[in-house]
Amino acid sequence: MVNVEKTSSSILKKFSPSELKDYEKRKIVFWYDRDKTAWDHEKNAPGEELEEIIPILKENNIKFHILDNNYFETKKLLEIKDPESNYLIYCPDKERSHESNWLFDIQLYSSRFENSRISDIKSEFEIDGHELDDFFTKYEKFFGNQKERVQPLKKLHQKDWREKEFILGMLAVFSKTQAPEFKQIVRDIMLKSLDEAENSIWENISKFGLEENFWELAEEDFGFSAKNPTLKKLFLSFLITHMKRYSGISLSGYDQYVNRKENECQIFLKHWMDSSQDSKTFEKYTRDILEENGQDLEKNLQAALDKRDVQRYLEAEAVETFDKALIIHILKSLNSPVNSTEEDFKSYLSWIDTRRTKHWFSEYENIYNALEYAVKLFQFSLEYYDNPKAADSLENTRSLYELFKAYAETYYQIDYLYRKFYYYYDKEQEKDILKKSLRPQVEYLYTNKLLGKLLLKWSSLIDSKLEVQWKIELADSQNDFYKQYVQKIINRNEKVRVVVIISDAMRYEIAAELKDRLNKNTWGLVDLGYMAGVVPSYTKLGMAALLPHKTLQYRGKDVLIDEMGSEGIENRGKILQRECLDSIAVSSEEIIKSHREEARELIKGKKVVYVYHDKIDSIGDKRTLEDDVFKAAQETIEELEELVRRLTISLNATNVIVTADHGFIYRRDDMENVDKLDISSFDKQLILDSTRRVILSEQDISQENIHKFNMNSLLGEAQKSLFAYVPKADLRFKLPGGGLNFAHGGVSPQEIVVPVLMYSHKENDKTLERKGIKHGKVSVSVINDRKKITSSKFKVKIFQTEKVTDKMKPRTIKVSLWDIDGGQEKMVSDEKIIIANNESDEPEERQYNIILTLGNNLENKTYYLRLIDEDPAEIKDIVRIPFELDLLIGDFDDF
Repeated sequence: MVNVEKTSSSILKKFSPSELKDYEKRKIVFWYDRDKTAWDHEKNAPGEELEEIIPILKENNIKFHILDNNYFETKKLLEIKDPESNYLIYCPDKERSHESNWLFDIQLYSSRFENSRISDIKSEFEIDGHELDDFFTKYEKFFGNQKERVQPLKKLHQKDWREKEFILGMLAVFSKTQAPEFKQIVRDIMLKSLDEAENSIWENISKFGLEENFWELAEEDFGFSAKNPTLKKLFLSFLITHMKRYSGISLSGYDQYVNRKENECQIFLKHWMDSSQDSKTFEKYTRDILEENGQDLEKNLQAALDKRDVQRYLEAEAVETFDKALIIHILKSLNSPVNSTEEDFKSYLSWIDTRRTKHWFSEYENIYNALEYAVKLFQFSLEYYDNPKAADSLENTRSLYELFKAYAETYYQIDYLYRKFYYYYDKEQEKDILKKSLRPQVEYLYTNKLLGKLLLKWSSLIDSKLEVQWKIELADSQNDFYKQYVQKIINRNEKVRVVVIISDAMRYEIAAELKDRLNKNTWGLVDLGYMAGVVPSYTKLGMAALLPHKTLQYRGKDVLIDEMGSEGIENRGKILQRECLDSIAVSSEEIIKSHREEARELIKGKKVVYVYHDKIDSIGDKRTLEDDVFKAAQETIEELEELVRRLTISLNATNVIVTADHGFIYRRDDMENVDKLDISSFDKQLILDSTRRVILSEQDISQENIHKFNMNSLLGEAQKSLFAYVPKADLRFKLPGGGLNFAHGGVSPQEIVVPVLMYSHKENDKTLERKGIKHGKVSVSVINDRKKITSSKFKVKIFQTEKVTDKMKPRTIKVSLWDIDGGQEKMVSDEKIIIANNESDEPEERQYNIILTLGNNLENKTYYLRLIDEDPAEIKDIVRIPFELDLLIGDFDDF
């Protein structure tokens, strides 16, 4: 049935003068009433409503003609008998195909009228013609809800849409995807659930009859084809296709899941893996899929990878099995490090560096980092211990100062690498894989070989070069710190302020890492020097030595500075003020926790500021916490970096010195009895003070495996003599109570090479540029010989133009190909990440090669290679270069 008033009004509008084209003298309108809404089925004649409409047409000089299998007669009427009148041609049937429609030529210059649900739909989307009528009829149910389905679809609709585009749009409406792009639609559907029964989006797809369309699109876009397709099978196919592509492995029973369009599958997976919002769901699905396959899939893949060259699967990243295989491979190799060459170690480090840009790296980051530092420790051993020339260099060292200096310049890395290994080892929750094989190797290498040989040589030099007085000739002494560093700066400029940060037990190798971080993250120029610590190398004497003084002496266990007590911040502040009235001693917490104005007021007018920080010693000296000392060391670095930043940026300090009272020795394995020295020969009544690493006594004795130093310069009142007894190498005294692994007080390089880290003056961008000092992030360039792409997989060569230095920071870059046409930007390849962090002077070592994969259905035209800084603060492209795409049809992977 039709509404007479509405229908007649709509028909008359078609005949209004405004509807006439320039070439038209009359109007012909065709009405194909396929649903016979105005036709009487029983009488096979116009219905009552149409009978009412016909007189209205006549009143407006419009003739009515019925087209009912009388095509020739109608054509003759319109073109010969009456070529002048306006006509409404009514047909109670659907339109014939163009080939069998004798009136098609007339219809091309005529208009149409429709009065059906389909016409309403077409009107909504401003669609003329009947090409989509069957489509709209099939999916008429979808268009039955304006708010939930029609209006959202209209927001996506484009005028050139055909059936495929409408299907994509309808799917996008259900999945709430912002654009009708199939890859994103698939992801949004899968994010809901891989189980169709639990997926509300799939419920709508099924309800409105779009499942077949979905799977047709999946085959068209991804090359996916399966009997009884499901979302789980589709997801599994992405994983299997990725495995085959990046490892060359064909797993028995899974060949059916290798999709034909591997490029599109890779782009889909890569974008999902790299999504900060959706990657966790991807990881869950991946693990679920592996488990649901009875773990046979993972076991078979692992077994296949064990036989594969690592280089063959180094770029694979869709499943974590690739990371597990690589980790196991390196661990097995390190189980026999004696057979490893320098090239092997370089390969291991290169592999780990490559994995940093892969998806599952964060899951295994602690293991990878522990592996990295273990490899570097083995590498150090190979270079400086196993190499005959280097080994002879250590053995033939003739002076204590020479080895003292060598430790500060080279051998400190033993302790640094050992600490970093355990820091990441301790952070890893599932550390069994490291505990069973790698940790014993690292512990043995460090304790028995590297540290053992170094300390053995060190002790022998002490025995041969020192008599009874502790002193390293040519080395700056901690006793002279104030005079050599603080006073010297003040003497150069009386108006300048000097801030000294003293971090308890921050040994030299920790300061070396702090120096690197400060140089990369502040504008100041940071240098690291060293001085010989005092003996005993513990807090009370080390802290006193760093203050201005004429004499240091013991009174009982206390250390006096020029007869003043030196314990506590208050006493130390008084000692500073005696030397320089405008001085203050504060804790690091007072600086960090104060508001900027409060902190400024605190140090206002002060020439000398001593800031005391205590993290490492407070943790290490507690028996139950001593194994957390490396964690405390890392926290110390972070806290000191923040403290320096606060002092220099917020409080305008231009001269900051970071130092320590002493270092420490530490080993993870429990001490054996042979490593503990009996003290029964010492007279307890004459012992002034004692730790695991030193005994201060008035008694004069000699004992095997112990260094003895005359300490008479520190004699207090009523004392006749004073000696410091220090175990050789890293031995400890057998004392009651806990705490053996972490110790200090002795004379090992780890305890007495005291860092002096000097932050000079603040430099801003302009100052650095004026001085010709490069700063900021390293630059990169594309060095491809040809800017033409002739394959769907193409290599990009990227060059890091400068090496990473104190002032030139690394840069993390996203690399991909983009279509930039008319302001519309669309990524047309997968995206690869490069970490430009090379510190080498050799240009060839600062080159990076990556392979990008193109999507399908690309035109041969100009696209743009974009290198984008991963830092969101970087708005512009680092590099944007045009590349000409020139592919043969066969180059696409869907043929």
